[in-house]
Amino acid sequence: MAAEQAKVQYAEVLIKVEEAVCHSLMGEVYTTPKPGLVDQNDTGAHMDMDINTFALSTRAISPYILQMFYCGYLSEKEPEEVFKEIRQIGICAEAAMFRATDGVNTHKGILFTMGILAAATGICVRKTGNFDLERISGLCSKMTKRQLTLELQEIEKKQPVSHGEKLYQSYGEAGIRGEAMRGFPVLMELAYPCLKYYRKLGYNHNLSNINVLLHVMTALNDTNILSRGTEENLEWIKEQASKILQEGGAFSAQGYQMIQRMNEACVEKNLSPGGAADMLAAALFLYEMEKVFA
Repeated sequence: MAAEQAKVQYAEVLIKVEEAVCHSLMGEVYTTPKPGLVDQNDTGAHMDMDINTFALSTRAISPYILQMFYCGYLSEKEPEEVFKEIRQIGICAEAAMFRATDGVNTHKGILFTMGILAAATGICVRKTGNFDLERISGLCSKMTKRQLTLELQEIEKKQPVSHGEKLYQSYGEAGIRGEAMRGFPVLMELAYPCLKYYRKLGYNHNLSNINVLLHVMTALNDTNILSRGTEENLEWIKEQASKILQEGGAFSAQGYQMIQRMNEACVEKNLSPGGAADMLAAALFLYEMEKVFA
């Protein structure tokens, strides 16, 4: 009887984890308005995707992110070996995403980030029985640091192919690889604490999410901006987000209007702070996961 109850409880946990994935991914895209990004008002600086594209993609990839959590939770291997395993799951997830979206890249970046976070949370819960943010951050770094350092060293030696490789060679910007290797400091030290603060005070979720996004935009060296624009564009994004926050961000009428104007400017400049959007989705994911394992 006890064994059967344990199986039921475990199944319930897996359902809640997959719900956390879906809620966080769609929570990000439903957050409105967002400068240069797909939301409920428009498609931002994107011509090839809308909310429906993100919904299709979310349904396609969420089972794979659940598998990554499952991998961390069940595996007795060292974190580095878990990282190798979830990358193989990630390849399958990416293929599923492209099939669902007819070749549109909606979630490639967040797949990498959320997959690592899911697996690290699984390891943490298996070892401690609790959600421990500091431990999860450390596990993310331990999982990825050696392998990603080697990859960056190889990128330095070869002809760059991907946007990330070109940006690393041009600017020395490691992008999401660098964030993962350091345990996602922008997420752990800025985005997630901001989100928890707003939720604790009972602020409107949509407006809170916008402000979390703005805070991330002030701090993150968003390689999505660099791939579409220049270092000057990145500094402009950071400056605009900072100015909006000084006016109260989405919580003030003036700040809200400034966000709408920034969106118009991002569309005109063809700039999309997708890296910041991924950090918002990741913060929402951690918030949901903490509720699951509280």
